[in-house]
Amino acid sequence: MELIMLPAAAHSRVRLRSAESRTVAVPRTLSSLGDRAFAVAAPRAWNSLPFSIRSIDSADCFRKNLKTHLFNVAFNP
Repeated sequence: MELIMLPAAAHSRVRLRSAESRTVAVPRTLSSLGDRAFAVAAPRAWNSLPFSIRSIDSADCFRKNLKTHLFNVAFNP
């Protein structure tokens, strides 16, 4: 079982807009304890990033932009 799954991985979703938005599927849970599992928390964190950051292909550029984004979220009201 894959922990993180792209919506485009499902054959029925290949033509949906979500296939191009670089989001990942968030599994449903029945309890707040399940919401803290990696398979749920990681996709939620990824999907909460702006598209401009999710669409970066270079690891160095991604790291730089992610750090800037997280700094702005933490220190700008």
